[in-house]
Amino acid sequence: MKGIDGTRNGWISAEFTGEEWKVDFHEKLSEIDFVEALIDIPIGLPEDKTRKCDKMARKFLSPERHYSVFNCPVRDAVYAESYEEACNINEEKTGKRISKQAWNIVPKIREADKEARLRDLTEGHPEVFFKSLNKSSVCDSKSTEKGLKDRIEVLKEFGDTSVISSFEQKDVSKDDLLDAMVLSLGKKSELETMPEDPPRDCKNIEMKIMKPKKYDIQT
Repeated sequence: MKGIDGTRNGWISAEFTGEEWKVDFHEKLSEIDFVEALIDIPIGLPEDKTRKCDKMARKFLSPERHYSVFNCPVRDAVYAESYEEACNINEEKTGKRISKQAWNIVPKIREADKEARLRDLTEGHPEVFFKSLNKSSVCDSKSTEKGLKDRIEVLKEFGDTSVISSFEQKDVSKDDLLDAMVLSLGKKSELETMPEDPPRDCKNIEMKIMKPKKYDIQT
């Protein structure tokens, strides 16, 4: 299983070997070689409503990191030509405009949407993973020194994390790297979906977020 996260100018992928992580940077998602992967980008685009998986992820991460989950724009908004057009479309269909944060990653949502029709690419949320593996690891934001340290400690329970300090790539932040690494720990037999019976979008892609079954195995 590969874990994938978007960066400013491309994508970071991580693969756990059982002892350590192998990490690579790619400019395009299509360049990443994988059989199955979890990605921190919305997969499965709604037509006219808020996705249930987004609501469930926010509830799971409350009260610390719920704000890290934004509502996925509807499909027509994702393929709009401008932010204002996307906002108007999304508001007409759902009653809500989309955030600038969501619009800024629209190009990556489009990439992921296309790849998900071709390969086994599924959505995972790193903060959901970290909280599942250690509830206290998400008490502080990953933008803080303590937040990063707490999340690294979770990864150290699984293997050698020296790649975090040795990997160098322009515009790839340390938290992007950690997000890809934790998603690479996902194994289908040890994951469950939010929601349990996910609906499909108009391209027959399931709208779900994967979550480790074992909650808070470290306290």
